[in-house]
Amino acid sequence: MTRKFLPVFSLDWSGLLKKLENVEGDFGILAPVSCYNKLLMRIRELNKPFFIDSSVFENQGNPWYCQLHSEFIHNRWVRELRLADELQLRQTIKNYLARCDNFSPDYVFAPDIIGEPLLSLYLARLSWEEYWRQPRAYALIGVVQVGAVLYNWRQQPVPQLDSVPPHYDSPRSFLASLISAYRNIGYQYIALGGLLKADTTMPTGLKFGLSPQELDELLAWSRPEFVLGGLALTRLEVLRKHNVWADSTNWLWWDARYDQQRFGHRNALQESLG
Repeated sequence: MTRKFLPVFSLDWSGLLKKLENVEGDFGILAPVSCYNKLLMRIRELNKPFFIDSSVFENQGNPWYCQLHSEFIHNRWVRELRLADELQLRQTIKNYLARCDNFSPDYVFAPDIIGEPLLSLYLARLSWEEYWRQPRAYALIGVVQVGAVLYNWRQQPVPQLDSVPPHYDSPRSFLASLISAYRNIGYQYIALGGLLKADTTMPTGLKFGLSPQELDELLAWSRPEFVLGGLALTRLEVLRKHNVWADSTNWLWWDARYDQQRFGHRNALQESLG
């Protein structure tokens, strides 16, 4: 597959879509499946590469992949959220894909769980099976949760006699095997996710956790098709170098008032296209 860098603009309301009317060049549009029907139909009518995701940032207090479990222990009822059973997960995935079917996207992101690389792999396998239960024109993108592994990996301060060699006890070793598992399932398109960190100084409350140099190194060996949340003017050179697709969750793309000094006199949307 021949690829080139593609900026993908994320939006969830019509005002943002209107801002794209004067942007010239090749770009894609990403919208969550929770958007209202009219907006999703308008995006399709623009005839740009159209991506739909499963709105992973919504309803974190009662996530879709959990169900309430009740158990009578020590003379009292104990209720807690646990991972939903496979039947419920499959039904949710079926409903998600069925809704995507209505709007003829070009690409759909398989549902994933932020910070949970192995559970996301499990969901990716279920999603792949449900995706192929009927003919679909769009491609399914597997989302590999790499952020939690990169940011939370515990290094041994002192090598132990019974420890594995340093090459194997590393985030890269774990993630290389994880990405290979997605490829083995059948995914031709892989997105790296979970790379945003909480940051109260940012307008969105989120910040990309890797420097351009660290992102360059990650893309050099992981070779994904998409970097979720990776699009920014400071990372354009790296993204172009590796010919990946990337979207931005940073509202600086849409409103210069958040950083008037840097963006007040720049068209960041157009600038990202080169």
